[in-house]
Amino acid sequence: MPVVRLICWKPELARERARSLTEAGFPVDASPLNPSRLMGHFRANPPLAVVIDLDRLPSHGREVAVALRNGKYTRHIPIVFAGGLEEKLERVRRELPDAVFTGWKKVTPALRKALKSVPAEPVRPVAHMARYEGSSLVKKLGFKPEMTVALLGPPEDFEESLGELPEGVEMQTRITAQTGMAIWFVRSRRELEEEVAYVSTRLPPGCSVWIVHPKRTGRYQVDFKQNDVRAAGLAEGLVDYKVCAVDADWSGLKFARKKPR
Repeated sequence: MPVVRLICWKPELARERARSLTEAGFPVDASPLNPSRLMGHFRANPPLAVVIDLDRLPSHGREVAVALRNGKYTRHIPIVFAGGLEEKLERVRRELPDAVFTGWKKVTPALRKALKSVPAEPVRPVAHMARYEGSSLVKKLGFKPEMTVALLGPPEDFEESLGELPEGVEMQTRITAQTGMAIWFVRSRRELEEEVAYVSTRLPPGCSVWIVHPKRTGRYQVDFKQNDVRAAGLAEGLVDYKVCAVDADWSGLKFARKKPR
């Protein structure tokens, strides 16, 4: 039987949200979602609608919705976004204007509205990786003028591959109080697990860090996945908000320190 698929990245909160929807009469699936099997899951189990929590990891929720709208078999599934900070909703509204946006206190009527007003031709937003087509690696990674960047364990040809840097960029080989962005290349699960705490605790306020890891389809042997990188960062109080394909062999997740509520 089709159900409402609830996507919430915090398990205890997902159970609470699911309980409220169930009490309102909706059958709900709030089980953890595997991003790598996203489209296969929704194709095999098409839901009545998808409710996406934007209070936590809004970029993840946005990317799920973008993927659904670009899928042949999923683009007509009603999407409801619930919660989220108003200043961060502008981009989501712009990319997915035919989704329904609401607060959690009004999610039940919003869900009913979404089920009754499925767009005949849903907007198809630009897919995540397509946003970076034609962009230089420097732009994709987020280099800014006058920025101090720490390169930790890069391949020999990495700096050369960056090409021309913005004016005033200073490159370092370690994190200091002046570092605005760190780019850390990790080659094994052991290195990730043993050094992620060391790296995260040395990030000065406002500093972001790319954790760059070998692609499983690249030339390097890999004993961990991108989800392991995400889990390691989250465990250290970081939150990932951007992904970047560095080249054919490397991919990265960009993290920042969680802001206190």
